[in-house]
Amino acid sequence: MTFQEVIEEIISLPGCFLVFDEDGEKAQDTANVEHVFLDMFKDKEKAEKAFSVFTTSKNNSLELLDEAKVLLKNKSYARAVALTIMSYEELGKSQIAADYYSGVLPESEYKKAFKQHKKTAYANRYAAIGSHEKVKHGYFVDNSVAKTLESIRQSALYADENNNPSENFDEEDALLIIRKVNKHHESIQHAEWLNGRIGSKALFK
Repeated sequence: MTFQEVIEEIISLPGCFLVFDEDGEKAQDTANVEHVFLDMFKDKEKAEKAFSVFTTSKNNSLELLDEAKVLLKNKSYARAVALTIMSYEELGKSQIAADYYSGVLPESEYKKAFKQHKKTAYANRYAAIGSHEKVKHGYFVDNSVAKTLESIRQSALYADENNNPSENFDEEDALLIIRKVNKHHESIQHAEWLNGRIGSKALFK
């Protein structure tokens, strides 16, 4: 597959729904596990910290995206691709924090989510209808998305005997991924404005 085909396939539009027809044993097992969710009214200190992560990460994501556009204009296509993927990761971080703040994501998952690959995967989450082993807390996260994007980021940054970043990407590649991530920002911003909420409660209301 070409770079553009890969990006078209793995970065979907935000706010999508998946339907699973069959029940999975793991989904039933996790449903019986007791999770602790943040109550923003009872634990204001934790709520303030989570909201701070949300706003700071979201703003950083926008700054990285703006910098990627500058690199694109200067024909640094590989670096533009790398920064856009980093922007997408920061956007994922903001949405993790938003869902923890809003009581959608339990504290245990919030803490684990910042490990490798989890942040970018969360930006590409789907709301899920039905029960399935890959569904947790009503949403589905495909970690293969993050692993693929991380591999692309590495190839856009680092040279070795088998890789030359400058030869891997062209203007159309950089334009495509910038437009995809920009669309996520626009959709999230619109959902927040429309619903007066943040995170999944805005996108999947």
